[in-house]
Amino acid sequence: MKRLFSCGILTLLMMSGLMFTPATVAQFWGTIGVGGIEVPGADKAEIGSGLLDSARTAINWVLWFLATIALVLCLRGGFQMVTAAGNDSKFKKGGAIIKNAAIGIAIILLSWLIVSLVFWLVNLFTTTW
Repeated sequence: MKRLFSCGILTLLMMSGLMFTPATVAQFWGTIGVGGIEVPGADKAEIGSGLLDSARTAINWVLWFLATIALVLCLRGGFQMVTAAGNDSKFKKGGAIIKNAAIGIAIILLSWLIVSLVFWLVNLFTTTW
């Protein structure tokens, strides 16, 4: 339980770091000087696109994290199959782990495609109108 809690806290800290980029902060507090470069404040249209970009970034980070977990599970299943040493049940369990991880990767890729399509359509309709 402690590991799950610490992983959740670490994930929240990484996600909150995405929200405090200079461009995002400038949307709410006006012009900010970063290394001698002025980042101008944003009007309402830019704030909306900034929020969309932040949401897209957060979703991509979550999908990347899930894909990494699925890849680790694939490796674990392959390791279990290689080290089965003639034990048929361990070999089948490793194959099942690989199969489930591959299904997970396919679902993650499909969800990434859907999210990218939705954000592309939202960006297309908000810039043309």
